[in-house]
Amino acid sequence: MNDLTVRRFRARPPSSQDRVYGFAIAGGIIRAVVADGKGQILGEAAEPLNNLDAPHVLHRLVELARVALGRAGLPQAELKAAGVAFGGPVDPERGVTILSPRSPGFEQFPLVALLEEQLRVPTVLENDARAAAFGEAVFGAARGCQTVIYLHLGSGVGGGIIVDGRLVYGATSTAGEIGHMVVTAGGPLCSCGKPGHLEAYVAEPALVARVWEALAVSPDDPAHRLLGGPITARVLFERAPESPTIQRVLDDTIQMLGLAIASLIATLNPEAVIIGGPVAEAGSRLLEPLQARVRQYAYPASLRRVRLALAELGPNAPMIGAVALALART
Repeated sequence: MNDLTVRRFRARPPSSQDRVYGFAIAGGIIRAVVADGKGQILGEAAEPLNNLDAPHVLHRLVELARVALGRAGLPQAELKAAGVAFGGPVDPERGVTILSPRSPGFEQFPLVALLEEQLRVPTVLENDARAAAFGEAVFGAARGCQTVIYLHLGSGVGGGIIVDGRLVYGATSTAGEIGHMVVTAGGPLCSCGKPGHLEAYVAEPALVARVWEALAVSPDDPAHRLLGGPITARVLFERAPESPTIQRVLDDTIQMLGLAIASLIATLNPEAVIIGGPVAEAGSRLLEPLQARVRQYAYPASLRRVRLALAELGPNAPMIGAVALALART
């Protein structure tokens, strides 16, 4: 990665005078905002992704940008940059999407070049997890911290690593794939096909599946009458005090997550570890036992100044991260 790219993604003190676009293509939604240098949204527009192909998504992004600009009451000339959070792998150096799990045509799609041609502002591209990490570091739970680890616990487990105020990419731009940390030599298969990865324990679908597997051999557990409707991680944490089986699965989940975080703390010595995504909606029911496990396993010298906290930006984290990346580009 060249020095220009490193500087481009460095967090800097925001200026209220800046005006930028933020875009998110993730979670089945296309969203555009106009924001100021403090991360405040001045105008926004959104619509369902509806499995549109890449050229149509580009067209809709530009249209939504115009709507957001109109709602902000600003002229195009005031916009200085744009940031895009994309729900899939990207090549930030080239400004190219690698693929989308939801929409066709994003294979090697030059999204940045095409957006710059239409919007006429410098544009940066990032995957949604790393964008969320940057957003939490600039405007969220890790404000003011220069070394941050962010874990996104959702349908998978993604993340982002910030060291000295800069996003870390690694040799193949896969740094921050925390879900693929090995936490046991055996165990369930990860979505990537490898056994014992963190994602196979703490991603929301994996967690729900493990609970049902455990309940299948525990016919007398109260959970059989307690669980109804959509089952989420939050529901499981709420029901756990009434179900020994659910509690056992959650204890195992927190154990694996605690081991992973303790290893990350020893390796990177961060100021903050931030937990976001749908699983984090369990709130203190997740955070408090997780803090205890991390204290149990982490190297004491690395643990002294680290703060383990829940994300503050919630579902807006990728979008606010896109805004923060755009501000860092100005």
